[in-house]
Amino acid sequence: MNKFKQKITMINWLDNVGGKRADEQIIATYLSEGNYTGAMALANLMPVLYKYSGGEITEHTYYTEMLNLQISLANEQRTIFELNSTEVNNLAIIAETIHSTAGSMARGILEMQYGHHFCDCLNTAGNEGFKSSQAYNPDAFNKMFGGEIDINPNPAKEWTSIGYTLPDSETEGVIKISDVNGNTIQTFTVTGTQGSKVWDTRKVKSGVYFYTFAVNGCVKTGKIIIN
Repeated sequence: MNKFKQKITMINWLDNVGGKRADEQIIATYLSEGNYTGAMALANLMPVLYKYSGGEITEHTYYTEMLNLQISLANEQRTIFELNSTEVNNLAIIAETIHSTAGSMARGILEMQYGHHFCDCLNTAGNEGFKSSQAYNPDAFNKMFGGEIDINPNPAKEWTSIGYTLPDSETEGVIKISDVNGNTIQTFTVTGTQGSKVWDTRKVKSGVYFYTFAVNGCVKTGKIIIN
């Protein structure tokens, strides 16, 4: 199967899966192949598709701002490692204000390249229904004792932001990225309740990579696609 057919198959699969995250991955795929019109068209439809209101609209505005930044950099043949002072300041505002996809992307860029450090502390103690639930809730268990991880964009081209959340009881976790042969390509030691890391993929071959996020004996795994 050639690369074009692979992309079409992946986009169709994501479209069938549905949901905000799936649409964000489709948008990331469009961006990676230079289809900026398609990316922004889908992004602009999301508030209507998912009936955003209030804070969701604000978060989505910052998300589209991050998309526009990526498009501007591509058109100007720059990378996230060549931002001007105004762009860095705008990222700082997003990083401090937003805790969804846009905030994770902004924090990852600023921490990796521009000397920023963020600690977004979440107080989840006593708020999980895990202990009192009559049925075992694996999501609550993972949130309390494991960690949360989010990769965006995925597929990635030059970089991807790895957002993570550690449970209250832990102060450190490890994210490892491996190739299909099991060779470790990148390792991140993560600290603080919440944060993000940027993986610079410019020197990585196109293909499928696997990540593991280990914290408190719990391990989450997934795929990262590099175009």
